[in-house]
Amino acid sequence: MVAYTSQYPPAQNATYVKATTTYGASYYPYFATDPIKSLTGTHVGNQWLSSTGSITNQRFHIDLGTAKTITRVYYENARDSGAFIAMGVKNFTIWGSNTGAGTFDDLVYANDEGWTQITASQTTFDEHVEADQADPKYITLTNSSAYRYYAFKFADNYGWPYMAVRRIELQLLVGSRKTPLMYY
Repeated sequence: MVAYTSQYPPAQNATYVKATTTYGASYYPYFATDPIKSLTGTHVGNQWLSSTGSITNQRFHIDLGTAKTITRVYYENARDSGAFIAMGVKNFTIWGSNTGAGTFDDLVYANDEGWTQITASQTTFDEHVEADQADPKYITLTNSSAYRYYAFKFADNYGWPYMAVRRIELQLLVGSRKTPLMYY
């Protein structure tokens, strides 16, 4: 049986989750990695939101505390009670690193030194359905290396004057695929 388990930062705070810009105290980046935050209703206090006008080139960094081989991303793109879905992130790349100082803390979009790009099954976060409900989406990664730090480079969004994401969870593959025995 194949299953995935979500991996979280050691604490939900600015030490472990960072973004290039943040709109304010109601939209910290770590809100998007916190599994107790609501997936429905208001976006206030439940998702990361970039500062006004920051609709391109945002980095979003997650420190898992220890190196882990992440093979899938679960996400819920941005929305507010089923509306304003155009603030959701769109095109992205994902990166891994084991270098903290100078890499994890560097949120300049073009600075990739110390990071290794990971191949993803798709390079866009799909827009959330226009409804006040959970809309889970998954992206698989071709990744055989364990990294402590993961970075999303969000290039753009769907057209709103902010860039945001409601939930991001990095997931490990647990279990194994078993091929049934064939008898002749």
